[in-house]
Amino acid sequence: MEMESLPMHHIEQHGEPDNNREEVLKLEQAVQNGQLPEWDALVRLPESVLFRSPLLLRAGAVRLMLEGRLREARRWAQEAVKAFALMADHREMLSMIGLLSLIHVRIGDFSDNEAMLMHLDAEARRDPDRCGGYVWWALARGKCWTRTTAFLAPRLIDDDFARAADRFREDGDAVGFAYVLLDRWMYDPAGMKKGAWAGRIAELGRWAALRPECAAVHDALTSESGDGLPARYAYMLDSLRSDTDAGVGWPEGELRYDVEVQMFACRLNVARRLAEGERTDAAMALRQLELLHEEMSTPRTLAWVAEYKSKLGLAAVQASIPRTIEPADAPAEERANRMRIQLMSGIRIFLPDGTSLQPKWKRRKSRELFVYLLLQQDYRALRNQVLEHLFGEADSSRVANHLYVSLHELRSALAGIGFEDAIEVRSGLVGFREPVIDMVDVEQYVTQSRVGDQLWAADRDAAVVLYLDAVGKYGLLGANMPVSDWLERWRMQLLERQTVMLRRLAEYYIGLSEDSHAEQWLTAWIDLRPDQEEAYQAMIRFWKARGRHAEAVGWYKRLERVFREEFGVEPLEETKRLVWES
Repeated sequence: MEMESLPMHHIEQHGEPDNNREEVLKLEQAVQNGQLPEWDALVRLPESVLFRSPLLLRAGAVRLMLEGRLREARRWAQEAVKAFALMADHREMLSMIGLLSLIHVRIGDFSDNEAMLMHLDAEARRDPDRCGGYVWWALARGKCWTRTTAFLAPRLIDDDFARAADRFREDGDAVGFAYVLLDRWMYDPAGMKKGAWAGRIAELGRWAALRPECAAVHDALTSESGDGLPARYAYMLDSLRSDTDAGVGWPEGELRYDVEVQMFACRLNVARRLAEGERTDAAMALRQLELLHEEMSTPRTLAWVAEYKSKLGLAAVQASIPRTIEPADAPAEERANRMRIQLMSGIRIFLPDGTSLQPKWKRRKSRELFVYLLLQQDYRALRNQVLEHLFGEADSSRVANHLYVSLHELRSALAGIGFEDAIEVRSGLVGFREPVIDMVDVEQYVTQSRVGDQLWAADRDAAVVLYLDAVGKYGLLGANMPVSDWLERWRMQLLERQTVMLRRLAEYYIGLSEDSHAEQWLTAWIDLRPDQEEAYQAMIRFWKARGRHAEAVGWYKRLERVFREEFGVEPLEETKRLVWES
């Protein structure tokens, strides 16, 4: 076959068998016609052949994402980005970055995704016509997450969904068009009755007559049937119709890593506990749903939280739960005048629309007072407590004057960013006025950790969902602040929380025999706590249980070197025996 007959999206290698080449051409043509090849047809090809076709890599990533196999989908999408970059196809490369970002959003992984979303958002503002459906889809879904309000442009989520659907339609991508409509329905079913969405569903019905891949989605949108849908969407549809049907349980396999699927499972759990008359269990299940909703909010989940709070009574939900951020469904005008504050990995202040605020700190003590108050219950502390912890003596007139000066400077700094009278001193208490704070990252982190701890004994899957989100928030508290006793105590408390969560995540994935994730969390534990011999012991046991003696010895050598060079001690004899005894 001559080079000229190859489609532009295939990178030929000499020696490629003719039958493989013909199969690739056939599958690529199907993709260009807006179809999605069956998974079996893709995996029949040798990986060396498959991974040279950007179109087939894209198709495989989409297929895996729709099925909810997100970790595999991520790998395929990463390879697709590289392949389109190699071909200098910038529009398709951007589209695949959008697909990769969408996969990360579903997992709730923002360690790498924040940079991708910021890049996509910048491209959408600079040249919106160049952005394909997956770019707009990723931005729509990315904005559902609380943490992205700090850096994504405040466009309407519905507008981004609409742009995604229209781009897919213009490109003739039937699968993309169908599933972004279904995803928009999952986001907010009521909204699908407004604007142009009804017309788009009708158009999908016309496509369904000619394209079987659209028919199942059209049935789901018009009759809420999950028949013929990929596993992810089938589970979500089934969970909505199965309040009393024990046949639908907690999501299994890869679906456990999909945050939105977990929310549908939580709703089902609340409904079942209520139907069984187990109000306490229902309240705890609703609390889990609330925590997820605080992280990733949609109109559908907002309606669920409101519905079940009404059925249970708010007091039942809040019983025995530490104070958390106020509900995300506060009036928009009220929330627009609140601060969202990051205290870990640097101190940053934002408005809910993502606007960054830069207060001018005249002295470090006013900034220290700012952080201290935000870490207290209800963002307030006893005046004498503040004097003792921040200024050293509770009964000195000199330090009382220092407090007065620091309060004045803190008020001025906050007034300079639009928050007049944010601080009050009343009845022996110093703190923020109630309507001023929208969210503090340390508060979210501690709450997720605590509720995860409560769930760990009875429901490890649910606990892990919270832990996975919490560990990503962790960072040094009050970076660049001077060392003080109260700050060091807080840092140690957060460090211990992070250590416990990393250890439990490693334990969880070891129990599932998911070795790559287990190794990831064991390594994270050691990186965080190189002084904890227990962490090295866990890693050594992990490798020895898999017959990988060389890796176990390697980790022991690292432990030996770190302990000698940094701490001047030798490893315990029990650790030596663990390595060398069979």
